[in-house]
Amino acid sequence: MWQGKKVIVVFPAYNEERGIVQAIEDFLGARFAQSEDLVDEVIAVDNNSRDRTAELIQSTRARYVRETRQGYGNALRRGMAEAAAAGADLIILAEPDGTFAGKDVVRLLTFADDFDLVLGTRTTRELIWQEANMGRFLRWGNWAVAKLLQVLFGGPSLSDCGCTLRLIHRQTYLDIAGRLTVGASHFLPEMVCLALLGGHRLVEVPVNYRGRVGESKITGSVHQAVTVGLRMIALILRYRLMSGAPRRERRPRRLSATAAP
Repeated sequence: MWQGKKVIVVFPAYNEERGIVQAIEDFLGARFAQSEDLVDEVIAVDNNSRDRTAELIQSTRARYVRETRQGYGNALRRGMAEAAAAGADLIILAEPDGTFAGKDVVRLLTFADDFDLVLGTRTTRELIWQEANMGRFLRWGNWAVAKLLQVLFGGPSLSDCGCTLRLIHRQTYLDIAGRLTVGASHFLPEMVCLALLGGHRLVEVPVNYRGRVGESKITGSVHQAVTVGLRMIALILRYRLMSGAPRRERRPRRLSATAAP
């Protein structure tokens, strides 16, 4: 719970038996100072895993959901739909592979009052752990695609197009849910495109990026990374051509320096 708002974390899970249990407990245990647990529920979406992922999820406090449509985007879309149906006010997307830290939930929640979509960014070198799969090629590739999206849509400063760790308000999700189309690994930029087109407020915050438990299904090789990157670029260009002139993001209202308290 965060300031009276229900917080639900969504994990897409495909063959994640090595890290799923620890990730669930890590996020369920996220706290701010001496406060109560921040995360009310974790929804783990099993996307046709062939290992013990399903069994292990069901042995934890997380809610098990199975999504038979294969694909990273399909798993995340199903998880967000389940979270919204469960009454989540704030939905956080994450990964069950150890790359993200449950404590960084606080970083996202801190900006939830002022922004509709809070995006994590893994491009801050000081927060990239030595074991992380974020070499110069991936870091600069993510940055370049994010900047393309920023420029074409007149959005806020963006530096990472592929960071799963992000927060979305329930109402913002409901606004874009019916227009989500991508079921594969290039899903994440679609959320940002639709949010910007809808005039929603966005911000990026730096998050820790740690070494992965197991092998990456999306950026495990240069060929995979390039393929996903090209699909992201094609998606961004398609939305830009469909939308016409870029629409400026709504800015959060601020008190002026001379305004009365």
